[in-house]
Amino acid sequence: MPEPKRKARAKELSAVGADPLDALDSDRLAGLLGQRAEKPNGASPPPEGQRAMRRTRTRREAAAKKAEELQLELETPPKPAPKPAPKPASRHKRYDPSPKKSAVRGGEGKAPRAEPPAPPAEPHAAPPAEPQAAHAAEAAVPAPAPEPAAAAPAPIERAWEPPWEEVETLAAPEPDPEDPHAVVASARALVAKGRSAQAIALLGRALAGRARSSAVAVELGRIHSGAGAFPDAEEALQLAVRLDPESADAHLEMGILQSKRGLYANAVREIEEALVLECDPARGSYYLGICFNQLDRIEDAERAFRQAVTADPLFDRAWYQLGIVWDRKGDVDRAREMYQRARQVAARARA
Repeated sequence: MPEPKRKARAKELSAVGADPLDALDSDRLAGLLGQRAEKPNGASPPPEGQRAMRRTRTRREAAAKKAEELQLELETPPKPAPKPAPKPASRHKRYDPSPKKSAVRGGEGKAPRAEPPAPPAEPHAAPPAEPQAAHAAEAAVPAPAPEPAAAAPAPIERAWEPPWEEVETLAAPEPDPEDPHAVVASARALVAKGRSAQAIALLGRALAGRARSSAVAVELGRIHSGAGAFPDAEEALQLAVRLDPESADAHLEMGILQSKRGLYANAVREIEEALVLECDPARGSYYLGICFNQLDRIEDAERAFRQAVTADPLFDRAWYQLGIVWDRKGDVDRAREMYQRARQVAARARA
């Protein structure tokens, strides 16, 4: 069939509602069926002609109708949520602990009554009594007796104490300016109270006065060394050595100062001189062991710490340093034993 005639026949058949596939010739139908078989998803070919136009128009109308419904839904204000129904009021009467009060007709105030309130009158009850009769009835009721006042507590006798503003703190008495030992004792008491500046001033006045001595200079150098003022401490200790070259405390404090500054060789020389002059053996041997340990003289450090704990068995720091020495020598068990001994000695000293 020629192509123009085929199209005309298909148009006539679609107008009367027939299937347009009936108007196709066998070759065209076979070609369409072959194309459909070649598709992997098995989809049918799209419709053609008036059928395709009707389907498109129907879809457009459905989409337009859906859009109108959505627009109308957006423009319509939301309905208010329904209010919950009010709960029914409770019929149980609340307990009122306050006493009942009844009004007095014709009177100026209200008086408490001991009796419960009278029931309501009947509709045809007699009229109320006159005001005078009501006053007479109230007067017949006895008034409640007043409660006895609580007795005031008996006054508590206290010992007399003077007011704080009249109490004056007495200043500490000044030590004897000519006694070096009294000056040193007062300075140590001030340091114990945290008043190092006053102690330094006191020792300075003593060195400038008649109490100028090596003991006062040593105490001044010890305070400066503890505060970290190494130049002032060295100046005071040099003065102490000049005032008394045989002072063991002066040489010991100078050796401790040199060890704090990292000059361990000079410190060893000063501390050995102090030990020869018979200073405190425990303290001198302890700081000598510190210097030997820093100079890697392990055997000498062990010997010095042994002498320190022999002189003072409760010297916990010496036991601890002895454990460090054994750690450096590689004997872990002996080091652990020394550490444990140091803890025991420190606990005993605190107790």
